[in-house]
Amino acid sequence: MDEPDPTVKRHRGRWTSLAVAAVACASAVTLALPATLASADPVAPAPPTPTAAPPVDPNAAPPPVANPNAPVPPPADPNAPPPPVDPNAPPADPNAAPPPPPEPGRVDNAAGGFSFVVPPGWVQGDASKLNYGQALLTKETGPAVNGQPAPVATDTSIILGRLDLKLFAGAEPDNAKAAVRLASDMGEFFMPFPGTRVNQQTAPLDAAGMAGSAAYYEVKFTDTTKPDGQIWAGVVGSTPPPGTPRGQRTPERWFVVWLGTAKDPVDPGAAIALANSIRPWTAPPPPAPPPPDPNAPPPDPNAPPPPPGRAPVGVPVPVTTPVPEMMPQG
Repeated sequence: MDEPDPTVKRHRGRWTSLAVAAVACASAVTLALPATLASADPVAPAPPTPTAAPPVDPNAAPPPVANPNAPVPPPADPNAPPPPVDPNAPPADPNAAPPPPPEPGRVDNAAGGFSFVVPPGWVQGDASKLNYGQALLTKETGPAVNGQPAPVATDTSIILGRLDLKLFAGAEPDNAKAAVRLASDMGEFFMPFPGTRVNQQTAPLDAAGMAGSAAYYEVKFTDTTKPDGQIWAGVVGSTPPPGTPRGQRTPERWFVVWLGTAKDPVDPGAAIALANSIRPWTAPPPPAPPPPDPNAPPPDPNAPPPPPGRAPVGVPVPVTTPVPEMMPQG
């Protein structure tokens, strides 16, 4: 029996969905399949009934006989010229470097328009609940057992995505200021407890020519029973130049936010390597539709028109019966 898919309820609010996704543990559902029923011994099928061959037509024409005097086709000419080449095709560059091999651990993210290399020991999580960012990484704490997903840590996570105006830091054109603002905003949300920020640091980033900056700090909470919080935020890329038309102002900037604690701390070296691995990426276009079937019958000119439906947006609809409330006063 098929089970209906559970419906995910989205929580409202600016940060609620992000918090749920950042600290949620992966869960697995095991479907119980019915056992295969034993069947009786198969019965030997009955022998097929022989069928009589159709009678030969005595008036049928005999099959054609091959002409023994027909010329033998010549063999392929080994000196024949190759097929013509497109004159408009650019010549191959003999000095061009071969394409680089696929990088281990690199994943593409079509929603965010970028790719990155997953750090060792981390796996991709469910990013469908993120309101900000398009990728969620969780840290494995043990191996998978009996087909179940590997357990993941609940006190650390990584969020990646495009830095746009959905985040306050997206309004900062300078990457250094954007990183500091992003770390501050994320820290206030994920660590809403009284405490003091200590050990604040900054570092430059370079993602294959895309300049960036990172900010890091720790929080010593007033409640000493809570482990110290840690947050690392990095921004790479650039904002559109001044004067760019409104429809072309998509920022080419991406962010990384690594949340940790004193028990499961942030790895600054791995965080920098992750941010520096970001590359812009565009999904390939969908395949072209197949050509029309030349054997398909033409449309019937006498076919009745389709039933009237709702008019498209922007098409005026005449009103044949004015609404009394819309009639002019007087």
